[in-house]
Amino acid sequence: MAARGAGRYYATMTMTTPSMLIGARGYTHKCWQGRFYPPDLPPEWRFLFYSHRYPALLLPARSWAADLGRLPALAEEAPPDFRLVLELPETALAPLAEREDWPQPLVAACLVRLPRLRPAHAAPLGALARRLPVTVDLRVCSEACKAELTGLGVGLCGRPGAGRPPAGPFALSLVDQIDRRGLAAALRELIAAQAPAGSALFFQEAASALTGVDEALLLKGLLAGS
Repeated sequence: MAARGAGRYYATMTMTTPSMLIGARGYTHKCWQGRFYPPDLPPEWRFLFYSHRYPALLLPARSWAADLGRLPALAEEAPPDFRLVLELPETALAPLAEREDWPQPLVAACLVRLPRLRPAHAAPLGALARRLPVTVDLRVCSEACKAELTGLGVGLCGRPGAGRPPAGPFALSLVDQIDRRGLAAALRELIAAQAPAGSALFFQEAASALTGVDEALLLKGLLAGS
């Protein structure tokens, strides 16, 4: 039932979610001040600045999970086509699984970080997937694990550096440092996935994320025109 219910939801999401989101994980990095952000930019203006420069952001749990009231405020600051993917740790999965008032269309999906898939995760993952596209980040996932995620309507995060492509209704890949050829291959994987709820590529390393996002946006445009 979870997968069928999620399928109906994803059919509507494709009307409002961009086909591919590209951005960084987090936006408050100290090393960005004076390099990306103007030196005198107040900290409270950073999200406004970032959201008007890049199309998407992977928002770490520490930036929002303890203060859910921040999300509507962020929706007011961002451009209409900007999208967030919210990162959830294992501890936040069950408490937030039944939440219904996610700001739409700002919140495009959730990325749930899990050390491994446990039976206790099935119910909250399924519940969350009926409300938002959900992808889990697992270092190891067996074929049985992949089949269980598919049954729940939940995706598996891709790791291009480790040779693992993304899978699921929302195709999401996380990149640390990768060369241009590898980046192009990762983007082609996301295009080939044809995920019904859209796709996303996020750079995790703060020091190289800005260069990575700029290159990925350029390559995406070139690949789209080829």
